[in-house]
Amino acid sequence: MNLVRLLNETARVHAARTALVDAEFTLTWAQWFDRMRRAAAMLAAAGAGPGARFGLLMKNGFRQAESIWAGHWGGAVPVPVNWRLAPPEIADILDDAGCKVVLVDPEFAPLFEAPPLAAWRARTIVAGADQGDYERLLAASAPAPMHDGGDDAEAIVLYTGGTTGRSKGVRLSHRNLAWNSIQVGLALGIRQDDVTLTVAPMFHAAALCSNITTLLGGTHAYLRQFSPQAMLEAVERWGIRFTTVVPTMLKMVIDDPGAARFDRSSLRVIFYGSSPMPVSWLRAAIGFFPNAGFHQAYGLTETAPILTILGDDEHRAGIAADDAAILGSAGRPLVGVELRIVDDAGAELGVGQPGEIRVRAPGVMLGYHDRPVETAAVLRDGWFSTGDVGALDASGRLTILDRKKDLIITGGENVYSVDVEAVLARHPAVAEVAVIGVPDDRLGEAVAAVVVLRPGATLGAEELVAHCRASIGAYKVPRHVRFVDALPRTAVGKVRKSALRDDWEKVEQAGGRRA
Repeated sequence: MNLVRLLNETARVHAARTALVDAEFTLTWAQWFDRMRRAAAMLAAAGAGPGARFGLLMKNGFRQAESIWAGHWGGAVPVPVNWRLAPPEIADILDDAGCKVVLVDPEFAPLFEAPPLAAWRARTIVAGADQGDYERLLAASAPAPMHDGGDDAEAIVLYTGGTTGRSKGVRLSHRNLAWNSIQVGLALGIRQDDVTLTVAPMFHAAALCSNITTLLGGTHAYLRQFSPQAMLEAVERWGIRFTTVVPTMLKMVIDDPGAARFDRSSLRVIFYGSSPMPVSWLRAAIGFFPNAGFHQAYGLTETAPILTILGDDEHRAGIAADDAAILGSAGRPLVGVELRIVDDAGAELGVGQPGEIRVRAPGVMLGYHDRPVETAAVLRDGWFSTGDVGALDASGRLTILDRKKDLIITGGENVYSVDVEAVLARHPAVAEVAVIGVPDDRLGEAVAAVVVLRPGATLGAEELVAHCRASIGAYKVPRHVRFVDALPRTAVGKVRKSALRDDWEKVEQAGGRRA
């Protein structure tokens, strides 16, 4: 289950098949495999040889994909970085991972003039069609030999929010990625002749779902950045059959006034995750993509990523019966996934009883980079503790009842409240603050801050938002700010965020004003 052996077989068996369709050019598997091996040699020459890590600060595209696979081939470990983060956050990830070199989209090259990233300037390779050194270095490199480090060798490190306010690196192995690709492909019925569009940003674990296309020798296309029209143009132009999205993307597509003019008849598999879709969104999406099957997933970065899938047949059965329980579930575990619901003592609970979701599966991570205490807290006796609360019904379907800690999912992006709270608390006028997710028609959830000011201090919402923009990515910045006299707390002094969310809804229903 080593990715380099699987890639080698794809290139050997499917050499003449189309591997990539792109506005720049079309490549067969033999041609793209040649580029990947040359990219592996280029990375090694820059210091990212076997066992070393390299960063990627790039929007979606085939150069990022070939660099990731080049890392697999040469034994180096790719670290895709969220390009929506602020320079201090990007620098923190590159430093924490110990990256030797960073491949950079031309659009982001100016970021390395900022003081937090200046130290990395000499270790960047700008990767564009006619900008930077990537293509010149690639052409000058001879194809690198295969480095087979074994099934449990580290294949990729993906950074996700941490409970301490800093991101933590999730270490995934070749076995993790290969197994989950096959599990997903089997559940979705992905075929060799499918053309796959990668829409999810490639720093997200969701983008790993397109790996099955590589293993089958299928065809890839990449959407540089999502917009409704860009996605529909790609579907029409390339005859896309399979893609992975988040519900807010589908909502934006079906709401776009120019969407109906595009031919979307080729699309046959729509895979979505992060949350169930409201029934009204789902009905509209099924009507808009008449030939597509809809499949919902639950998973985590730590599980490479997919654990359960609610298939198209159950979507349609749930709609026909107007059964909210089916449509609100995350489906059944994939083949090879053992899933249990347990109480605080670790005892297994029965049907319908809520508890923590624990799994044992071939996709479970190696651990967190340089976080032995946090790794030990979630990996016990072969089982991974998700921190999510759920329940299983009599049919084996999983329903997620609460999110991990205080995770906010806004437009498909994960925002941990502690990250935002740490920045807000640095403002001299802020005494206390709590960050929550509140309902949003477009994003699913929006980031909201509930703030207590210091005695005698004055502060406006706009000033506080501007304070945040200097330190964190735009998607983390609160869209709403409310000032209160005190935060609700438990008997032991913990902030009751459930009460804040309930109060927010009550004020909204009463027509109350939010800052």
